Amino acid sequence: MSDKNLLRILTLFDNSEEAESLINILRNAGQIIRDVRIEDEEDLQAALEENPIDIILAKRETPIYSAKQAIEFLQKTDRDFPLIVITEPGKPADALEELQAGARDMVASDQPEQLRHIVNREVNDLKIRRAFRRNEQMLLETEKRTRYLIDQSRDAIAYVHDGMHIYANSAYLKMFGYTDLEDIEGVPILDMVGAEDHPLLKDFLRKYAKGQNTEDNIEVEGKQVNGDSFSITMEFSRASMEGESCSQIIIRDQSHSEELEKRLHSLSKQDLLTNLYNRPHFLEQINKLLGLSVEGKAHGVLMFISIDKFESIREAVDISGADLLLADIAGLLKSQIGQNCILARYEGPIFSLLLHNIDIEQAEEIADSLCQAIREHTSDINGKLINTTASIGIMRINETISNSHECISRVEKGCEIAQKAGGDQYSVYNPAVAELAEKEQINQWAFLIKEALKQNRFRLLFQPIVSLHGEHGAHYEVLVRMLDENGKELQPDKFLPAANNADLTKYIDRWVIANIFKLLIDREKQGLLTRFFVKISENSLTDPEFIPWISERIRALRLTTENLIFELDEDTALNHIKPARVLIDSLKQLHCRTALQNFGVENNTLESLRQLKVDYIKLHYDLIHNLAQSVENQEKVKAITSATSGQNIKAIASFVEDANSLALLWQCQVDFIQGYFLQQPNTELNYSFDDAF
Repeated sequence: MSDKNLLRILTLFDNSEEAESLINILRNAGQIIRDVRIEDEEDLQAALEENPIDIILAKRETPIYSAKQAIEFLQKTDRDFPLIVITEPGKPADALEELQAGARDMVASDQPEQLRHIVNREVNDLKIRRAFRRNEQMLLETEKRTRYLIDQSRDAIAYVHDGMHIYANSAYLKMFGYTDLEDIEGVPILDMVGAEDHPLLKDFLRKYAKGQNTEDNIEVEGKQVNGDSFSITMEFSRASMEGESCSQIIIRDQSHSEELEKRLHSLSKQDLLTNLYNRPHFLEQINKLLGLSVEGKAHGVLMFISIDKFESIREAVDISGADLLLADIAGLLKSQIGQNCILARYEGPIFSLLLHNIDIEQAEEIADSLCQAIREHTSDINGKLINTTASIGIMRINETISNSHECISRVEKGCEIAQKAGGDQYSVYNPAVAELAEKEQINQWAFLIKEALKQNRFRLLFQPIVSLHGEHGAHYEVLVRMLDENGKELQPDKFLPAANNADLTKYIDRWVIANIFKLLIDREKQGLLTRFFVKISENSLTDPEFIPWISERIRALRLTTENLIFELDEDTALNHIKPARVLIDSLKQLHCRTALQNFGVENNTLESLRQLKVDYIKLHYDLIHNLAQSVENQEKVKAITSATSGQNIKAIASFVEDANSLALLWQCQVDFIQGYFLQQPNTELNYSFDDAF
């Protein structure tokens, strides 16, 4: 099972219900929890040795052990785990002694929102501290390896801080006539250059320090200790030496053709179609600006300029014509920007623009003018006049961003927002504003879902599940759709994520189950044997009221329950193993059957069947959709069905879309199949199971 988004909590409480209550608060906020309970120092020591832990929640006082004692143990053993002191409900949080001893924070047990905020903050801080230590160690190792490679290089390499040499390899020393590193330490870089080139080098270094150079190399006359001069090209890049920020200078070995070297160097940075910079070089420039911004020496703005409806244009003028259009737009963009801008073709119809030391307001003006220039421009492509527009994403680069991946992700989102708004415009991506907008959207969806529940605006759909071995009776997967105010059907991916975030899926589950109960009674009265597979969400799984509710409904309706199969997602069940066991055992006592869906891709997936005694498994999409082409998947399915058949568990292959898979599924001993090959989800229970095969 993946550890992504997994939160590993150690709890110190004398009452397990108190601990479970806090854990449920975090689970209801969408956290996947692994909980380890302790009661004393021996438990604490064993837990830290045996389990990876992200955070500790400790009741201030228990009869055996206290939060303060746990803090003292962590300090004594030099362990870095955030410990949050949980104080009495109904009172202001008061744990000053524990805070002074080293607790990260305190919160009363009846403050759920504050608890969520504190836990998220402290876990993120711990991740940052751990990443810092890892990166620090990696940096030391990298510097050792780099120092060795530098010393072995034929190229002359030196490191300069504030214009003074702090290190140079033997090739550099030899080039300028020095015999020992001590002779050059503290010597100004200007001493390596002829006096007539001093103004040129000073101007280059000044712009380089501010990130204003579009090129990182400069041609000057080198000067040896004995006064001899020779032509050199110095290449500058940002670096660190023993933790100190500095500049690296490389003077390449000129044993090869100088003209060829220059040509190859130029081509390595160039996009041949547009003659702009290419993507690798552009990413290097982003990283350089990031290095300056982290040190507070520079800032800037990144733009993505995406040609709108490019696929339609390519269909109209073919591929070669589309390339001509991109080259034409590249020339237009180049004519619109200033000297301190770096313009590149990022990929496909997307251009990227890096602007140094400007603010967002200036960037918006530039983006607006670029949109206008592209809108008003007409390209003549093989006799066809083509007009187009562009969507521009904008994001600021400053000291809060540490890597180019985050930059690209943000500017792409800005570009997507502009495209979804209709194109021919720009959008500034602000993470804080985007997060607020996302919360507002969730709140809006929550309101719509509540209204739909009140007004009974949900609809059941059914998809047949057919036996490959002639098992009698109808089997249907139950699916749910929400209807908007106009009766239009909404797909689950539109409303279920918001319902889950708003803790509303358990109410949708209850609506589905209540309506299936009614349908089941009607089918029984007609003498029709029908089995329904009903999904149970994570919210229902962790809801302590769910089992009492379903039990009461079954008793009140005097329902025959052997034809009810309740499905849990395998990953969800394993993330909530204790409530999953309780739910499955409780449903068995009510004579219902159970299933695990999306089964078979988790690590040690068969282990879940030893812990969760279900009647059916539904194989994961990734195992079925390319079964005919994947021998590995065929072997996995055979291994799973071999194990399940020995435990009297029926295997269902969902997502079957063609007849080619049937023979393979038969050979793999799959019991049932489901998918569009049989029938799309339908509001009617009209599939002819007797004529299926």
